[in-house]
Amino acid sequence: MMKKETFESIREKGLLLYEYMRGSHSYGLNTAESDIDTGGVFLAPAEQLLGLGKDYQDQVESETHDDVWFEMNKFMNLLLSSNPTVLESLFIPDDCIIYEHPIMTELKKHRNKFITKKCFDSFGGYAISQIRKARGLNKKIVNPVVERKEPLDFAYTFFRQGSTKIENWLEHRGLYQKYCGLVNIPNMDMTMGVYYDWGNHFLNENVTFEDLKNAFYETEEDETIELIHQLKNDTTLTEEKKEKINCRIKYVQLGNMARFISTFYKVSFSDTRDKSHPILKWLDDTFEKWFKQQKPIGYKGMVGEDRLSNELRLSSVSKGEKPICYINYNKDGYSQHCREYKEYKEWEEKRNPVRYKSNLNKNYDAKNMMHSFRLLQMCIEIAKGEGFKADRRDIDREFLLDVKNHKYEYDEIIQMLEGKKEEMDKAIIESTIPDKIDEKFVNELLINIRKKQLGL
Repeated sequence: MMKKETFESIREKGLLLYEYMRGSHSYGLNTAESDIDTGGVFLAPAEQLLGLGKDYQDQVESETHDDVWFEMNKFMNLLLSSNPTVLESLFIPDDCIIYEHPIMTELKKHRNKFITKKCFDSFGGYAISQIRKARGLNKKIVNPVVERKEPLDFAYTFFRQGSTKIENWLEHRGLYQKYCGLVNIPNMDMTMGVYYDWGNHFLNENVTFEDLKNAFYETEEDETIELIHQLKNDTTLTEEKKEKINCRIKYVQLGNMARFISTFYKVSFSDTRDKSHPILKWLDDTFEKWFKQQKPIGYKGMVGEDRLSNELRLSSVSKGEKPICYINYNKDGYSQHCREYKEYKEWEEKRNPVRYKSNLNKNYDAKNMMHSFRLLQMCIEIAKGEGFKADRRDIDREFLLDVKNHKYEYDEIIQMLEGKKEEMDKAIIESTIPDKIDEKFVNELLINIRKKQLGL
C-alpha cells in the first residue's frame, strides 16, 4: 500500500492547485484573536488515478481539522452538491489567497455556473441547522443535564387529584423500593401493580408491633412535610438540630406506615388519642394479629440496590395478594432523558471552555448565531441574483460582529433570525436563477484538468 500524501509531500510534488485562508478571514470577520485556518485543492498523483483506485486519497487534513485540502475529484463533486464551504472558496477575496495555480484560475472563470437553486438547500438548510444548534446550546446552558436519573424517577402513582413519584409516595410512608414487587397489568401498557413484602421489611428494619402502635398514636401525618420543609429552608439549623429533625421524620414516617396499614388492610380504625378508650384494645388486637401474619416473601424490588439498572424489575406474586398502589412508568421519557444526558456529557467533554464561558451569560453560542445570519443573508442574495458575496466587509460585517459579541439577548436574536428566515423563504419562492448545475459541463471541466495533469 502506498504511503499517504501529506501537506508537505503535495507541495514537494507540485500537486497543489489552490491554498487559501478560510473561515473568518475569508468572510472579512476576523479579529485579532482569530486563528488562521486553511483550505486547499490538490491533484492526486498519477499512480493513484491510473491504478485500481484503492490508494486514492480524496483529502488531507490536520489533526484539529483546521486545515483541510480536497483532491480535485472530491472538490468538483462537492461543488456539484453546492457545498457552502467549497463553493465559497471560489469567491473569497484576493487577500485570502495564499497560492493559486493557473488550472484553478481557469476553473474560477466559470464559478458563477455553480450558483443555482441547489444552493438554497445547502445554505438555507445549513443556516437552519445552525439555529437549531444554537437553540440546543441554549437548552444545555439553561437546563444542564448534570444528573443521570433512574427509571424510578419516571415512575408515578396516583396522589389526590394528580400524581406523585412513587419514591415520594413510598418515602412518606417509610417504605422501601427494595421490598416492592412489580406486576404488569394486562392491556395497560407500562402500568404495574405494586405489592409489598411487609414480612421482610419488619424483619430487616427491626420494626415491632409496639413501634407501629406508638408511632400511630404519637405522630401526625402532615408533620413529615413540615419537618422536611424546615430542613430545606432553615439555614440556622445546627448539625445536632438537623439530626434530631431527621430522627423525628423517621418516627413520623413510621406513624404514616401504621396509618396506611390501618386504612388499607382495615385492621384499625380510630383517630382518638385516649388510650383508655375501650375499643382500642380490640383494635390493637386486630392490628397485632395482622402484623404476626406477615411472613418474608422475597420480592425483587423495583430496581437493584446498586441503582444501576436501566429497567424496572418484575416479581412473581402469589394469588390473593393485594397491590398497595399502582404505578405508570414513562419509559419513553426515561429513554429520552438517557439520550439527552449522553449528548450533554459528550458536549461537555468536547466544548471549548473559553467559548463556553463567553456564551454563558447570554445563553447562546454567539459564533453559531453569527454564521446563521451570514448564511441566511447570503442565501437571500443568491436567490435575488446578486451573486455569491463571501466577503462581508462592505455588507454586514459590523452587524455580524455585534452578534458574535453578544450584543443581543437570546429571545431577541431568535426573533431576528425568524424574520430573516421568512425573508429568505420569500426570496427563494421568487428566485429566477438556474435550477441546477450543468453536470455535463462540470464533467468536461474535470476531464480537461486531468488531461493537462497527465500530459494528454
